Amino acid sequence: MGKHGENIRKRKDGRWEARLISEYDGTGKAKYRSFYGKTYMEAKEKRNAYLRSGAEAQYQQKVNSMDKRKILVSQIMMEWLDSRRDAMKESTYAHYKNLAETHILPKLGRIPLGSLTPENINQFLKVLLSSGRIDGKGGLSPKTVADIRSVLLLALEYARSSQYPCPDLGKIFSPHVTRPEMKVLTLEQQEKLENYLFRNPGPMELGILITLYGGLRIGELCALQWRDIHFESGTLQVSKTILRIQKEDRDKGKKTQVLISRPKTDSSNRLIPLPGFLLEFLRNFRQESELYLITGTKFYLEPRMCLEKYKKILKKAGLESYTFHTLRHTFATRCVEKGFDPKSLSEILGHANINTTLQNYVHPSIDLKKEQMDRLEQVSVWGQNKGQNKEKKSGTA
Repeated sequence: MGKHGENIRKRKDGRWEARLISEYDGTGKAKYRSFYGKTYMEAKEKRNAYLRSGAEAQYQQKVNSMDKRKILVSQIMMEWLDSRRDAMKESTYAHYKNLAETHILPKLGRIPLGSLTPENINQFLKVLLSSGRIDGKGGLSPKTVADIRSVLLLALEYARSSQYPCPDLGKIFSPHVTRPEMKVLTLEQQEKLENYLFRNPGPMELGILITLYGGLRIGELCALQWRDIHFESGTLQVSKTILRIQKEDRDKGKKTQVLISRPKTDSSNRLIPLPGFLLEFLRNFRQESELYLITGTKFYLEPRMCLEKYKKILKKAGLESYTFHTLRHTFATRCVEKGFDPKSLSEILGHANINTTLQNYVHPSIDLKKEQMDRLEQVSVWGQNKGQNKEKKSGTA
């Protein structure tokens, strides 16, 4: 679906395409007539001109004669995915398609849109929570079910904007998602890890140090090359990420593939200032610009293998196992403890919204909380008197 639900989209070749349904084939799948332009308005105007040319009555008669109630959920789901493909990152498209094919279509795909009810959908979501795992070992997490729900609702919103029958989306159950408590390394644990890293400076160890002092995501670190460290300006350029996604032709051999793409969001494409001591340390190991930092070769390491190496290093450093994202949370927490401006921290982390930083990545330590609470002594009359008594005692000592 394009801008404002008007079925207008920008293609990969740079042109804008405005579409309208011309007919349905024998299976009930929509067929489109397309109008192209160099701009959004040009494509839209060409479509409007077609409708004004006398073809509008014929078009409306054809559309009105179509029995949209018989269109299946599977057909509208694939139609929506197809309409959004050029506008999505390849990884996002693969994720949505995988959720649809794995969970939504097997259960709801054969239901005609005109027969789909909120009750159908709510029952489907509740079954996913109780017994939705593909391996039969219980239910899916509320977060996964919420993602599946979002994909289904996006497809149904598309259906509604395209004048298909659509159930009342306001009556669809929303699973309660609780955010897992994110762990952060204590100062003692961080010191222990850093001591090991500085004393054993291999490629992966250097990558972990950069993550501790730059807050990178694991895919961003995997994609990092020496050319991305600008020693002259003291900055690190984050412009790509590596991830593994589902392949479309999963019946032909491997089910997944590794993809190098732009970062998670536009804000994730960023320039990070690195602390001077780390730059000086990295300068000792500087290599050719095209080499990947955590391998020291022209070959990258995918996140799954990077995680395995990371866990081995934690074990060698005498630490228990932590997720790689713990390093990112630890970085954000240390920054808060040192009084970083939240806006600057948000940009360093690559967040589009400062609230994401404050809600998800800021974990003040108990010592910092205690320090903040002790400041209330300045408000309390008893606390002020206590402070004066301390001064008197120190003066007579």
